[in-house]
Amino acid sequence: MTNNRSKSNGKQVNKENAEIDNSGLIKAIVLSIFDEKGPTPRVFWPNDLEEKSGLLIAMKTISLLMGDSVYQDSQGSDAGVNYFGILPFPDLKLNGLTYFFLIPEETARGQALAATITILIDEDDKVFFYENMKYLRIIIDKAASQIQSEKELDDHKRIMDEIREELFEFTKDLKDPFSVRRQIKVLLTGLDKAGKSSFLLGIRRRYSEIIKALPTRGVERSEEHIFEEQNSVISLWDLAGQKQYRERFLEQSKVYLYNVDLIFFFIDIQDVDRIGEALELFRKIIDSLIDLEEFPPIVICLHKFDPDLKGSKEIFKNLEIIADEIEKNSERFLIKILQTSIFDHWSLITAYSFGLSQLSPNRELFRNQLKKFAKKTNSDAILLLNENGLILSNYSKDEVSEKVFEISAPHFQELYKTFKEFKILQQDFLVSSGIADESKKVIFKKIQVEKYNLYLLLFIEKSLQIEKIERNLPDFSKNLVDLIHTYI
Repeated sequence: MTNNRSKSNGKQVNKENAEIDNSGLIKAIVLSIFDEKGPTPRVFWPNDLEEKSGLLIAMKTISLLMGDSVYQDSQGSDAGVNYFGILPFPDLKLNGLTYFFLIPEETARGQALAATITILIDEDDKVFFYENMKYLRIIIDKAASQIQSEKELDDHKRIMDEIREELFEFTKDLKDPFSVRRQIKVLLTGLDKAGKSSFLLGIRRRYSEIIKALPTRGVERSEEHIFEEQNSVISLWDLAGQKQYRERFLEQSKVYLYNVDLIFFFIDIQDVDRIGEALELFRKIIDSLIDLEEFPPIVICLHKFDPDLKGSKEIFKNLEIIADEIEKNSERFLIKILQTSIFDHWSLITAYSFGLSQLSPNRELFRNQLKKFAKKTNSDAILLLNENGLILSNYSKDEVSEKVFEISAPHFQELYKTFKEFKILQQDFLVSSGIADESKKVIFKKIQVEKYNLYLLLFIEKSLQIEKIERNLPDFSKNLVDLIHTYI
């Protein structure tokens, strides 16, 4: 199997780089199963892998992903418990791509055995996982499906041998070396005056600059940092929307759309006369992406949906037309349609955070951690925010809980900062009750995960004491450490 690896960074590679041998890239492959002995490395390569290394891999992957309650209430593999994550193994100087799944077993608790397949490489080569995630997910998922239907150890060994050979064949054909950091390309596009630049200024709370902002000409580039130290360089391309720039952008789609990781597409919901023109641009972009075989997630921002328009029948009619047209033309893409306004900061944060979260291979694991923490603390909903207010992950039992957060999260964040600034916050949390439901309360709490200041927003039972949250925080924070190191 060949792989056109020259697209990984959107750069041409020279002859010297083309001769690099990647045949030794894969350092270990481990199938771990939670059996009667606990997390056990059932099948592994190389055969001389140290026992303690195999146990470390099995324990870390299964315990992190499973905890003490993931599959007890499930019905075998039909529960849909399967997700990927990239985890660091600093003691081994390796990074692992892990897939968690369930093997049906009638005699086991929950009628299933928790299992993981982990591929390990040198920590310096971790960009390999990010750049080849699509292919790796396919072959690992295929192997897991085969393991689910086969019970004998010999069959498991054969399946793992096959995945190893397929990985060896794939890495042998890689033509260029790996960069130290993952290069991420994010486009913001749409018609002129759709609000792309004001969206970014609003995210960064540079409101005074919005009124002075001039129309973008050509491309304006900037960088985003989710954490102070991260494995990636996130490059934001704000593309001008005037007709001459749009035409150049589409003519040179191989430059602009090649190797794109995420697109924010903006439609000015108030510019009724140009909605058709905006949708035509969207169709052309979709066609170009399909021609280039690029299928990034796309966040549609129905922008300038200002608070005073919430009850407009004309606006809502236009929303239905836009949604129908977008759905019709983009069935091969992950599309999320959101309403945004610079007068509703939370709408900007929600749209921006959702897009960036799609770049994280650990997004499913983060949500799983929040779901487990919610169960332990009787929370209906939880948000995890970074220091800049970006939503790293969220979990909600229902739409009501989600709506409570839409209303309360930005206010709690501002209150916390204000109280902290004026030194009237005695502890690292705020509590408010009687929001939406008299039996519930909202807690906004600062947590420390290594050197990072993160924030939790919880919608919980009013009777729950803060001590119960504090009691469960150490394990929760510990599990977040590994996920944050490979967040993006």
